[in-house]
Amino acid sequence: MKRILIVTLLLVAAGALIFAGGKKDAGREPGVRVIRVGTEGAYPPYNFVDASGKADGYDIAVIRAVDELLPEYTFEFVPTAWDGIFVALEAGEFDLIASNLGWRQEREEKYWLSTVPYLWGTGNTIVFKGGRTDIKSIEDLNNKKVAAGVGTSTTTWLEQYIARTGIKVEIVYTDGNIVSALTEIDSGRVDATLASPITTQLTAEQLGFNIKSITIANDDPSHIHLLFPKTDTGKKLRDDIDVALQKLHDNGTLSSLSKKYFFGVDYTTKEVVQKK
Repeated sequence: MKRILIVTLLLVAAGALIFAGGKKDAGREPGVRVIRVGTEGAYPPYNFVDASGKADGYDIAVIRAVDELLPEYTFEFVPTAWDGIFVALEAGEFDLIASNLGWRQEREEKYWLSTVPYLWGTGNTIVFKGGRTDIKSIEDLNNKKVAAGVGTSTTTWLEQYIARTGIKVEIVYTDGNIVSALTEIDSGRVDATLASPITTQLTAEQLGFNIKSITIANDDPSHIHLLFPKTDTGKKLRDDIDVALQKLHDNGTLSSLSKKYFFGVDYTTKEVVQKK
């Protein structure tokens, strides 16, 4: 029952509830600015809603640690469906996004990104239904259907790979929720998806799906950033949070949080990720 409850919470995480942040929730002091943080809330262990309805995950824990260092701000979390998260930021529904966002040139041009990466990508994994023996490499996706979330880093990588190699892959675009992709795989409507190995395994276990996966070589892992609107206010907030992120990196807090949420592994340096 607990697993079913967690999955249900993941599916409804994009609702209208706002989940409070850190130390200043109980009584906001005068002059303290409330910062609304958009997060998918359905991508464990990066961000999710736990069984008690509270926002949790590595992204969330990092923001809570930032909150401790910035007395002029208090942070609230706004779980938002992935396919609408950038539009919501541009519409002013929140002040920044913390949702495992890798660096991309188009994002750099359109938004302010934190200059201090708070995580490095754990690489892409080809995920497919257990029992299949016809997928052993990325080349084996030729003439197959692959579920891919709109606007995700893995989707961009796949699109670029198709353009570069000419491989014939039919991309079936989804809302970016890993639950949706795994459900499509389990039903046989698609052959595979590309996703974080950690998130995929956790979610598949919660759903009770039998999956198999292979890891794609990760010579150039992505660096993960917070994302802000490209305004003067957004830049000021970015600059303040950058200072806090650097302190958290230097004092080992980010490393400790990574080990807590990623099964004892520190993914906060590029060197560690490249060895995976």
